[in-house]
Amino acid sequence: MKEVSNTASPDKSAAPKKIKDPLWKRLYFAFSLLVMASLVAHFTWVASGSAEWELAKDQDGVKVYTSKAPGDALMKVRTVMEGNYTLTQLASQHLIVGDTLEVCIEWIPGCKAMTRIQDFDPVRGYDKDMWRVDLPAPFADRELLLTTMFEQNKQTKEIVLDIVSIPNTLPHTPGVVRIGRMHNRWVYTPKANGMVEVSLIQDADMPGIGFFPYVLMNMTLVEESHKFFATTLRKTLKEDRFVNAKLDFIDDIR
Repeated sequence: MKEVSNTASPDKSAAPKKIKDPLWKRLYFAFSLLVMASLVAHFTWVASGSAEWELAKDQDGVKVYTSKAPGDALMKVRTVMEGNYTLTQLASQHLIVGDTLEVCIEWIPGCKAMTRIQDFDPVRGYDKDMWRVDLPAPFADRELLLTTMFEQNKQTKEIVLDIVSIPNTLPHTPGVVRIGRMHNRWVYTPKANGMVEVSLIQDADMPGIGFFPYVLMNMTLVEESHKFFATTLRKTLKEDRFVNAKLDFIDDIR
C-alpha cells in the first residue's frame, strides 16, 4: 500500500497579517524622540562651559570674546576696540546727553519707548529708565527697567558704567516680558598711547528672554556685537552732541 504524501499547499490566508500602527502613533513616537533629544541637548549645553573668555572674532579693529558659564543658557559676550575719544564723549552716550529714545532707536532694533524714572544724579552716580522693545509675532514685547551706575577711578581716570536691570522696582506691564537679569558693563580705559580702550560685557539670564529661543540668540551674538561696534557705535560717537559734550563730574584725559 502506497503512502499518500500531503502535497497540499499550506493555507496562507490563515497566517495573521501584521497590522501597521496608525500614522498618528508613528508621528507621536517621532515627536517624543525629538523632544527627548532636545531636552538632553538643552541640559547638556546648560551644564557645559568653563567661564573662560575665548576670542571668537578679530576684525576691523574690533575683538569679540565669548564665555559660557555652567548653569547659563546664554553666552556672555565681551567686545573691545580702541579709539581716539575723550572720556566725556564716550560716557555721554549713556548719561544725560545720549540717554534718549533717539539713541535707543539707533542702537537697538525695535526700541519704541522710553520712560524716565529718575534723572541722573552726579552725586549718587545713577539714574533709572524704562525701555520698551517691540518684537515681531509670536514673540512678546520686551521691557527693561534699568539703572545706569557711574564710577570713575581718580588715579587712572578709568570709567565704569554698569547698566543693570531692576525688574521688580515697578509693577510689571501685562503682556510684556520684563527682562529678569541683564548686566551690561561699559569700561573706558585710557591707554599710554593716548587712545581709549572701549569694552562692553553683555550678560543676560535665560528667564529674561521669555519665549525667544536662546539658541538663536547665541548664534547671532558675535556677529551682532561686532557689527554694533564697527558701524553703529563708531558712527554715533562722531556726532557733535557727543564730541562737544560737557559733563562737569567727569575728569577727562584732555
